[in-house]
Amino acid sequence: MGWPSDDEDQHTPTAQDHYYAHLVYLRSHRDERNAVRLVRLEDQGPPPPESGDGARGWLRWHARHPPSADEFADLLSKLAYEGLLTGDDVAAYTGGVTADSVAELIARIAAIDDISHAREQAGRS
Repeated sequence: MGWPSDDEDQHTPTAQDHYYAHLVYLRSHRDERNAVRLVRLEDQGPPPPESGDGARGWLRWHARHPPSADEFADLLSKLAYEGLLTGDDVAAYTGGVTADSVAELIARIAAIDDISHAREQAGRS
């Protein structure tokens, strides 16, 4: 049913979690008032990441707030620490702080998440 088991880490929702949940709600309950709220919320972008957001939270943040070279290096380290990038990946991205680099990382992590989700679904079948 999708409920966390006892051995899974419990995650306390962060401000980013609430932000994205609110976006989903507004998109699924479309009316004129919610459309205005949705545009306003999307224009604001996500709140700053908290520790519970991990590397993905920082990646979402930097999609709206381009990182400096130091921030990009820190992001790469966080992604590698969480096993989302290899050392070779980090080396390939190092020094390449551009909007395209961040967009590519977002697409790459989304693909990793999609594969992981598909494997979980296949395991439940």
